[in-house]
Amino acid sequence: MNRIEVIVVTGMSGAGKTQTMAIFENMGYQCIDNYPVNLLKEFGELLRTSNTYNKVAMAVSLTDAIFAIRILSNMEWIDLNTVFLDCEDKTILTRYKQTRRSHPLMIKNITSSLVDSIDVERRQAEPIAKLANIIIDTTLLKPVKLQDKIEANFHKGKQAAFRISFVSFGYKHGIPKDADLLLDVRFLPNPFYVESLRSLTGNDKEVYDYVMSKKETKEFVERTIAYYDYLIKEYEKEGKMSLIIGVGCTGGQHRSVTLANYLAKHYGQIYQVYTWHRDADH
Repeated sequence: MNRIEVIVVTGMSGAGKTQTMAIFENMGYQCIDNYPVNLLKEFGELLRTSNTYNKVAMAVSLTDAIFAIRILSNMEWIDLNTVFLDCEDKTILTRYKQTRRSHPLMIKNITSSLVDSIDVERRQAEPIAKLANIIIDTTLLKPVKLQDKIEANFHKGKQAAFRISFVSFGYKHGIPKDADLLLDVRFLPNPFYVESLRSLTGNDKEVYDYVMSKKETKEFVERTIAYYDYLIKEYEKEGKMSLIIGVGCTGGQHRSVTLANYLAKHYGQIYQVYTWHRDADH
């Protein structure tokens, strides 16, 4: 029998589970929100004996996540992936204040304040994040970019091709939490100090050509590609299916965007590639 694709969506409350489930629904997944975990064995049997479902996305709270993952991962007819949604505490506070919603732990009278609720969930989240196949930090992620990330990992037919995400960022805004590897390109000549280029980004030809024409960039690219050619093959041998590479400069506007675009174009000829310019897309 064909294995059934099941996605467990969990993470910090306020990190975007509702939006993520809507994205999966639009991708043709049967979506289930807060299904009773005590009934998962029966649900698993239903999946095994029924032809109704072939791909399912389930939103699961942090409290139930470990139990749900363990139950579903022991069902040999299920191809299980876990998506963990993370977000900085300050942003979660802001989102709850803007929407005037109550935190689930406060509704259950487990905590008495929003700050306490986030703190409790943060402690619960640590072991669950380690079990996740995919971690997405939504702190600075616009809805359309969240959709891009979900679609990059769960394409039509769930392609088996190795996926690489190149994320440009500025170190002064913080390092992407979900990056597997980091490339620091702050040593390269900076277009910021060229007045005609300052207001542009690495997405503009003028900046791209300026950065890529420098001898430091050419040597760096040559060494980096040789390293990644080796590393990616080793990851593939180990069964890893995706890699997130953060490319950082000072502000995340010029050098990091240029190099992320160059590497994405290069590796896009071989792998399934996704590019996100975290600090230049605002």
